[in-house]
Amino acid sequence: MKTVIIALNSKYIHSSLAPWYLKYACGSSCGQVNVLEYTINDNIEWVLSKIYAEKPDIAAFSCYIWNIDHVHKITSNLKKVLPDTRIILGGPEVSYTPIKIMEENPHIDFIICGEGEESFRKLLSVLSIDLEKKPVIKDPNITRLSIKDIQGLCYRNGENIIYDGGYCKIKDLDSIPTPYTDEMFSTLENNKIVYYEASRGCPFYCSYCISSTFDGVRYFSMDRVENDLSRLINAGVKQIKFVDRTFNCNKQRAMDIIKFAISNSKETNFHFEVAGDLFDDELIQLLSRAPEGLIQLEIGIQTVNTEALAEIRRKTDTTRVLGNIRKLISNNNIHIHLDLIAALPFEDYSSFQRSFNIVYMLEPHHLQLGFLKMLKGSYIRSDEQIKKHQYSFREYPPYEVLCNKYMNFSEIAELKGIEEVFERYYNSGRFSNSLKFIIKNYFNSPFEFYREFYLYNLYQGYLDKPISARDQYSVFLRFTEYMSDRLELRDAEKSFMLDIINDLLKLDYLSTNNTGNLPEEINRVIEPGFREKCKDFLKDENNVRRYLPEYVGMSLGQILKNIRFEIFSYNVISLNSAEHSAYSDYIEYSEYNSYNKYN
Repeated sequence: MKTVIIALNSKYIHSSLAPWYLKYACGSSCGQVNVLEYTINDNIEWVLSKIYAEKPDIAAFSCYIWNIDHVHKITSNLKKVLPDTRIILGGPEVSYTPIKIMEENPHIDFIICGEGEESFRKLLSVLSIDLEKKPVIKDPNITRLSIKDIQGLCYRNGENIIYDGGYCKIKDLDSIPTPYTDEMFSTLENNKIVYYEASRGCPFYCSYCISSTFDGVRYFSMDRVENDLSRLINAGVKQIKFVDRTFNCNKQRAMDIIKFAISNSKETNFHFEVAGDLFDDELIQLLSRAPEGLIQLEIGIQTVNTEALAEIRRKTDTTRVLGNIRKLISNNNIHIHLDLIAALPFEDYSSFQRSFNIVYMLEPHHLQLGFLKMLKGSYIRSDEQIKKHQYSFREYPPYEVLCNKYMNFSEIAELKGIEEVFERYYNSGRFSNSLKFIIKNYFNSPFEFYREFYLYNLYQGYLDKPISARDQYSVFLRFTEYMSDRLELRDAEKSFMLDIINDLLKLDYLSTNNTGNLPEEINRVIEPGFREKCKDFLKDENNVRRYLPEYVGMSLGQILKNIRFEIFSYNVISLNSAEHSAYSDYIEYSEYNSYNKYN
């Protein structure tokens, strides 16, 4: 009997964990079990042909909101070209409405609801008897197993669809064989993200999350975790992304894993999803000792609206969360990723602005503006909640809210546009200096800036087409000129502010681009003999030792290949300091020009 387990990942850099868990849970006695990994960007007909070429007896698919449409298209056609192949679905996207899915998709033979490692192995045992008239699995615990004994299985019996309403949960997680084998590693390309779980479940009950549908947290033993992590590190994995819903819900375990990462990591980066209010000084102090770039933390704030937090059953101390994030960011060694969710209950447009402004001022490295999804199985999708908050949402994945009692569709659509501009300019990390200056000197709040910038991009047609990273600098400069006119700045003041923005955009561009070729609208100061002055500066070993110690001992030519000299009209390093005032600079600038005009 030949089984293929198919993963359709969202991106090429992602790997899939579930198929490898299932493969090794089956063991060698389940017949031939192969894992096939593709992405949703691959041509569906090509994927279908690759599966067809395997001629499997069984084809199993892991189903999520990002791939379910592709799964249905592929499986429907697969059944037509391989009618005897049994099709099995599993995963969160099919675990909560299995009967409905099978009624609507007659080509699906089985759906496994919940954790699949045990149920999948048992199902293969039953199917092997059916297909080969003899058991393939030599497991004394399941030799007398019938299909109705498999927990969480939805299946067909003639014209009927049978489902006992169960959901598989494995008590002893260490009983699951590790998926991190040489075979799995051989499929990983460079820079692929590898997912890892040290626990399953969540101690919290956030109404929008499917993890809230089950009580408690189960853990893999620390011995198992350390052995797995050692394998991943030694295999040269670039990033290990923990999928634990709340990594630091058990502080001591979190500290043990972080200590292990600090002590053992070579070039591997670790990403953890954490609760911001569960940090204490001891854990923050431990994280402060991590080498720069070793750890990334993703913290879901979602909102600072206390009424909204209570309604979504998210127990959190917002003041503590914000304070802990400030401490973590101030250590300058950990990448901080924060999340906000728009369209939560009791949060209108004005309230979301407030949440955005407060979280933005923390200056995280990445701020994700998400939109409420009405996930299958979540409490927020219940009839009671839909009626109470008047949710209208897309009936297809990812089930995002269209409007509710507090935000209309127009407001949500505008936030979508703001999110696109925000991704281009803030989350790209390419405009940090320019953004700080323009928000501080032109606008009353960060949200006001991003909304105005979004409207400008919209009316200029910049959202209707891709804009290159290089051209985005020119768009930023044009927007500054547009705002200067709207604010009716005097000619001299406008010229002064545009000169500063030009300098800051130049700094931002050269900090993230090593070509040295500035965008067309960014001005460069040309000074005769400047290049020779730069060489003379570098020929002085004291200068190299003082300003560029990492280049001590290198030749002049080698140094010039790695660094760039640039002339700025202003002290761009101090322009965004807390005590700095662009207005006082303008007064000095005006007085200087007046003096030189008449003297």
